Amino acid sequence: MLDLREHPLCDRPMRFLLSLEEMAPGNTLLVVTDHDPNPFLQELKPVLEKGFTYWIPEPGPKIWRILISCEVSVEEEQEA
Repeated sequence: MLDLREHPLCDRPMRFLLSLEEMAPGNTLLVVTDHDPNPFLQELKPVLEKGFTYWIPEPGPKIWRILISCEVSVEEEQEA
């Protein structure tokens, strides 16, 4: 689980990206945040389209939970 509420807003994108890089195919990550993640997810759409799917089972307004599944490792994508 990645709880972004524990980090300053300016650090959250990097924490999120680092977590994606560490994921292996078949892994799922639960991300918890206290801000609407949709603008951030749209910004990262090019990264997410390279082998990740996501679903927002709890869409706020105070807490958002996002489930992210990894289908292709970052290394596999870089080799392609």
